[in-house]
Amino acid sequence: MKIPHIHNISVNSAVNFTLKSGKYILKSTKKCAEQVGDKGKKAVVAAVFMSGGFNSQIANKSASFAASEGDLFVHTAPGIITDCFGSKTKVSTVSKNVPKVPVIKSAKDVLLMDGAYKSAKELNDSLNNLLTKKISAANPLKNKAAVFLNKADKYGVNPVLLMAISMTESARGTSSAALNKNNVGGIMGKKGLRKFSNVESCIDVMAATVAKHHKERHLNTLYELAHSGKYCDKSVADQWIKHVMFYIKKLS
Repeated sequence: MKIPHIHNISVNSAVNFTLKSGKYILKSTKKCAEQVGDKGKKAVVAAVFMSGGFNSQIANKSASFAASEGDLFVHTAPGIITDCFGSKTKVSTVSKNVPKVPVIKSAKDVLLMDGAYKSAKELNDSLNNLLTKKISAANPLKNKAAVFLNKADKYGVNPVLLMAISMTESARGTSSAALNKNNVGGIMGKKGLRKFSNVESCIDVMAATVAKHHKERHLNTLYELAHSGKYCDKSVADQWIKHVMFYIKKLS
């Protein structure tokens, strides 16, 4: 969606009107905000906060207005506004409502069916930074974050988990299976490690495998997946978890 251009006159009019009188601040601010769209709401409210430093009543009214915009703002701790004359006014500040990222302490906190908490670009940069520099140009995992995200979305699987498993199973994309068979996930067949026509196909099978174990065997966490023996051997479960967790923390 294209964000409308914010006209300086809209912001300036809100500031000037606020300085003159606080009686109609809510009505005026809302009108300006409606004219310039969602991004304009943030700009107008920010301007009101700045000018509200001259008058505590105006500042508190503007804070109430901002807090009422539930789709854009949430309450945070009270703050202090200082005007150009050095006068300080205590008001309730607001901030953008950002999703809370779960704290990952152990494999029991890593869900198989969960979402990413970074943008595609951030994940891609994090992935590339972990690849071995010597063969980074030919590494089959280079710039593959978008593929992991796409396949994870297709099956509802945690994309960061898939990336971490792949980094573990392929030795950061340097294993013989990764370089010669496009097998970056340690996927086994009847005759040993499977060969794929491309890396994308392997990642698709990885995601489908994790989703299948979740649905059919009711496995919900990385810890359960490892100790079930369905992705790695039970005898190496703890060591496998250690490696996968290392990459998860680097990528998250």
